Amino acid sequence: MKKGLTLAILVLLSPLFAAGQISNNTSLVGTVADASGAVVVGAHVTAVNEGTKYSYDAVTNAEGYYAITGQILPGTYDISVELAGFSKAVKTGAVVTLNQATRTDFALKVGEATSEVTVSANTQAIQTDDSLLGETVVQQQIEALPMNGRNALDVANIASNVSIPTGSALTGIPPGKQASGAGTRGVNNSVTLDGISIENNLSSTLTVQPNPDALAAVQTQNGNYTAQYGNYIGIHINLASKSGTNAFHGTVYNYFQNDDLNSRGFNTVFPVPAKAELRYNLFGGVVSGPVIIPFLYHGRDKTFFMGSYEGLRTHTTKPTYSQAFTAAEKAGDFSALLNPALSGAAKASLLFSQGEKRRGRNYLHPDAEPGQRSPGRF
Repeated sequence: MKKGLTLAILVLLSPLFAAGQISNNTSLVGTVADASGAVVVGAHVTAVNEGTKYSYDAVTNAEGYYAITGQILPGTYDISVELAGFSKAVKTGAVVTLNQATRTDFALKVGEATSEVTVSANTQAIQTDDSLLGETVVQQQIEALPMNGRNALDVANIASNVSIPTGSALTGIPPGKQASGAGTRGVNNSVTLDGISIENNLSSTLTVQPNPDALAAVQTQNGNYTAQYGNYIGIHINLASKSGTNAFHGTVYNYFQNDDLNSRGFNTVFPVPAKAELRYNLFGGVVSGPVIIPFLYHGRDKTFFMGSYEGLRTHTTKPTYSQAFTAAEKAGDFSALLNPALSGAAKASLLFSQGEKRRGRNYLHPDAEPGQRSPGRF
């Protein structure tokens, strides 16, 4: 009974587990050699994610090359290599970046299998295994960088050849922001979330606005994409969601704006009009961790989840000032607008008329009788 209930719950939750598993080019690669530089064939390579403790395995081929591809998630990994007759080699802290092949090479030393040589890989890996041109903003940067309006697409503005309009994306037909880059129009660029397009196909605006706290990376690909991204001639922005780890993590937030906290504009007229009413609340939260069902299932090192919610409640008014036509104006008489108390137009008109007389022209003075014609030249 318990096993059946556990299976049913896992089936219902399976879409959540699969959400961050869209195929990409994230991989761990490298070459294993001995102390003389000769390649080592048949060495067993294991990569362990430090956050989830999930392991990936590979075996070196005839060229001493290994590749761990498929559903490997971005993160920090500890990689070990083992083969009979050699000491076990371990490199810790290998950082795997979204859609990049992180290379970690090994040089095995002859020795007992029980001995171990550990090296800390505390430097950023250099991308050498494909020609992708791009820039990646990682999770820590997303959390630290200020975003007015909390639109994750704004993070892509960090890239050198990307232009994304600032401001609200709540209006428009259809609503949403649009990315432009690589010297192309917005319709020539693409944006995906975990490999799935989140654009409106008509105008390439974003129809989904991911919660920035739920993202692990924002990557801008500028050129030399692999085939899966080759359907656009501009840039490709890839948003990647977080995955859960063995530790529970969560955030709760409420970003608000209120007219009580706003100042009036410096160029307002007197008497100063009332401030426009503004109520803006952007709130939500993110929670992630291992899947634990009391007395039924413990997902530590095996099954993880990440859930995100974001809500927006906004209301604003903008007072405008206008003047209706008077009875005289409805009849075609706008002479009242020349009242200096209103605009100083009469004085300006008089000066203009005097200036034209000095040039040999004579225009109708604003105080002339109705129907009087001007004798000047035109």
